[in-house]
Amino acid sequence: MLYGIFLSICAALSWGLVYVLEQKVLVQFSVPKFLVFESIFIFIVALPVSLYLGGADSRLSLGDYKVIFAPPFLLLMVATFFGNYFILSSVQKIGATTAAMFEITFPLFVVIFAFYILKQPIHWATLIGGFLILSGSWLIIYFNKL
Repeated sequence: MLYGIFLSICAALSWGLVYVLEQKVLVQFSVPKFLVFESIFIFIVALPVSLYLGGADSRLSLGDYKVIFAPPFLLLMVATFFGNYFILSSVQKIGATTAAMFEITFPLFVVIFAFYILKQPIHWATLIGGFLILSGSWLIIYFNKL
């Protein structure tokens, strides 16, 4: 559990840096061009990691096509593409800080999708947390405009 929390914090730190660096890079690149280069780079890095560094479940196999062509995987790929496209476009148009303040509401959508797709219950504390996220984002956006 603690290691999972540590990894989540590492992801947050990484994404914070990503948004700022994207704002700098997207001055010179279009969003579609950036997505192409990002995808190529990720493929070049992920392939050897999957082949050599991962465990037995990370290695590529002939049975993977059953997962790859299943509707949930295809929907995941489409959602990932659009999520990346939308946040990159947002960072390019309104800047990293403002884009992040709107995008930070994504946990609310995780809760909604998890409720409908995975049948996970929504706890009252989650609703309070969602309200706090929206309130905090609104405050930052509002006072940055003054």
